[in-house]
Amino acid sequence: MLFTLNTYFIEVIILNSYDSLWKPLDTDLSLKHFTKPHIVSLVIIFSIITLMYLFKDTLRKKKYEKRFSKTLAIILIIHQITLYYWYVNNNLLCLKEALPLYICRISIILCIIMLLSKSYKIFDIIYFWGIGGATIALIFHDNSLYPFPHYMFVQFFISHGGILISALFMIFVHKYTPNLNSIKRTFKWTFIYFGITIPTNYLIDSNYCYLRKLPCFVHFKLFPNTPIFFVPLMITGLCMFFVLLYLPFYRKAKL
Repeated sequence: MLFTLNTYFIEVIILNSYDSLWKPLDTDLSLKHFTKPHIVSLVIIFSIITLMYLFKDTLRKKKYEKRFSKTLAIILIIHQITLYYWYVNNNLLCLKEALPLYICRISIILCIIMLLSKSYKIFDIIYFWGIGGATIALIFHDNSLYPFPHYMFVQFFISHGGILISALFMIFVHKYTPNLNSIKRTFKWTFIYFGITIPTNYLIDSNYCYLRKLPCFVHFKLFPNTPIFFVPLMITGLCMFFVLLYLPFYRKAKL
């Protein structure tokens, strides 16, 4: 009898732990910014970036560069496989949720290709999309993000941290820098992206890049939640942010 009860309680604990770590949670939950897990995640990411900068000369050696770039690419590949497994396992794989139509999801795929091929053209886009989008997402994540230690919390910081680390790896180790053509190329692909994503959202009733409904983020409550008002503001703000990211390299590009 005692053994049966113990077994029962162990099973309940395991099932509850599994549900809290893997299964979809109440979508009405609101995760605040700068909680302890959020801050710890940021510290880990920026510690890796700091170490990468401090040991950039070592990482430039072919052996270590190859190991680091392949390891990072493999981590991002595993992330993509587990993310889509999560969608499938929880019966959430659908066009309106699982397409790679968020800028950061596209950036992950581009980062994998960039790390393996060392493509300068891909770096041009990753510098602006990746550093810009990932940094904002890491600091001011959507409040609907599942809480730690749920898989979706962990994968969020692995993916966005991975984008940021990948972009800065190419700058620190390979000395890649954006130029005037980089920002022109980024503007072109950004408008192509919006040209595809905006009609797609209406065709499949999705909200990729939050172009139909603002994210669950307290500061966005100041804006009218109507696409005709906030979409032009979002696009203008993103383009202005790209210009700000380019400014540190403007003088160098002129020379």
